[in-house]
Amino acid sequence: MSSSPEFHRIVSSRSFLKVPLIPGAVCSIVASVCLFLLVFVVGALTWLLVRASLPAEVGTDQGLLPLASQIEAHWAGAVAGKAIRSLSLLHSQSSAVATLVAVGAVLLLLRWSLHSLSASCVDRHIAEAILKLRQHIHRKAIRLEPADLTGEQTRFADQLFQSATQTLESCAGRWGRLYFATVPDLVAVCIAGLVTDWKTALQTMIPVFLGRMVLRMETQRSESSLRLLSEQVERGLGRISEGLKKTRIVTSFGMESTEHAQFERHLGDYRDRCQSLQKQQRFGRGIRNIIRLAILLVPLGLLVAHVLHGDHLAVFVVLGSCLILLYQSLGQIESLRELAAEGGAKADEVSLYINRIPSVSQAPGAGFLQPMSKTLTFNQVSYQTPQLPGLIQGLDLRIAFGERLALLSLQPLSAYALAGMVPRFVDPDLGQVLIDGGDIRKATLESLRAEAIFVGGQDPVFNATVLENITCGQADITRQQALDAAKLVHADNFIRTLARGYETILGEHGVILDPGQMFRLSLARAAVRAPAILVIEEPQIALDSETKAMLDDAYQRLFANRTVIFLPHRLSTVKKCSRIVLIHEGRVAVDGVHEQLVRSSDLYRHWEYLRFNPFREEAD
Repeated sequence: MSSSPEFHRIVSSRSFLKVPLIPGAVCSIVASVCLFLLVFVVGALTWLLVRASLPAEVGTDQGLLPLASQIEAHWAGAVAGKAIRSLSLLHSQSSAVATLVAVGAVLLLLRWSLHSLSASCVDRHIAEAILKLRQHIHRKAIRLEPADLTGEQTRFADQLFQSATQTLESCAGRWGRLYFATVPDLVAVCIAGLVTDWKTALQTMIPVFLGRMVLRMETQRSESSLRLLSEQVERGLGRISEGLKKTRIVTSFGMESTEHAQFERHLGDYRDRCQSLQKQQRFGRGIRNIIRLAILLVPLGLLVAHVLHGDHLAVFVVLGSCLILLYQSLGQIESLRELAAEGGAKADEVSLYINRIPSVSQAPGAGFLQPMSKTLTFNQVSYQTPQLPGLIQGLDLRIAFGERLALLSLQPLSAYALAGMVPRFVDPDLGQVLIDGGDIRKATLESLRAEAIFVGGQDPVFNATVLENITCGQADITRQQALDAAKLVHADNFIRTLARGYETILGEHGVILDPGQMFRLSLARAAVRAPAILVIEEPQIALDSETKAMLDDAYQRLFANRTVIFLPHRLSTVKKCSRIVLIHEGRVAVDGVHEQLVRSSDLYRHWEYLRFNPFREEAD
């Protein structure tokens, strides 16, 4: 049985030996012992019922005593015979039937209870394993996703965290429960048959084993053949549909008869392939039914032959029960392959993601970064992704301390990627990013990101209080500092209107803020840390006039003693910046101020038209 090693790290055949699963394994083994005993109880009960249907002789109601006399010659029957003779309830037919029914019911109840306990143990173990996987995904996402320009990796991580791990948990749980229940049962059934009559058991069980093996091979062969034929049918249908795309040429050049003849030929081929597919399906079903019939008839014939040659009916019943249970157990074991394949695919996806190496990491021996005081320099910077080749190509840019820069680009991700290099969310493929002449890759990530903060336009809030959203749980930020930062960016206005002010819970289970409020809260979160470089991506959603006025004033307050780089979505913000840089084809194509560029740069006017002209959609 080939499957993913990552899947079997969660649950496997070795799980019986794992300490957390030992209680579950013990419960499964005891449940299989109950099945072992239940087979013989059913055999004895059948013997009694058959005997009761025969004409009774006077004074012959001896219960199971005649059966004890018949089986005592067998080494295992001697133990059962002694048990029958020592238990008086089995010495009359009515009490023996009642006793056997009661014992069978107790065994069934005990077996169901033990299986339930075993399943609970397996589910608990797998739930803990999946919880650890989700923790790994969360930690890896925090390390990887700042470099995600398009959001594709974030969506992929979310899909892994929710859907993939849920599927994996379901498959692993079903696999574990099925394996823990089936394997001990299979062993118990085989032992029961061998104990009853080992020669007959081997003669009847081997055909069942071989038949299930042949049935599995035939199923795999049939599925492979059907898959190939189905692909041929799909290609044939696609070839026919191609003619629908040529109608204009056909009618223009008078090719109706030629095209119709070709269409009829392709249609005939398609019909023949469909018929072949249907024949193959019928043939496969027929072969599998013949194999199933052989699995039924061969052991049954052997059992009947042994009964006719003098074997007791109870042996027939016990061995017949064993064969039925054996067939079911083998079928369940084969279904483990499908569960392992489905769960293994998800386990491999999760493993590949967890083992990914982050594109940004801290260099050995990295030092503390001093706050920027002179320049931020992009020196011959190049960056691209497989989906976005040539996003930035040999770009040079120098930003002086205290500048208010609007970073624009016709391809929005060019400006976003360049801004993301400042706090090292992404690293350039070539070139350097320098702060006061020093390569930021030689600084610790903690010190760099304390001095270069990125405020996103769609940054969400945490499921925590307003105060915790501003301080992010950092004990060195006092409540008064958080309040001052909120007042600086006009977030204090709406915070004090909340039911509990700064102690109000936000997020999914608390108060929901509108986009403007969330953005101001993000600005407060950045302002309280007093960074030397502040990158601000404005919200793309339209804001009301009051929020816009508060943001304009907040920007003016944030400009003091720092460099601010805007990824703007409002023209008023662009106009307020002391410098505008427009990236085109991976390089700085425009550099100046709004009043100058709007008169002298066609490229800048084109960018302004694409972003802000109210008639652009109508023109398009």
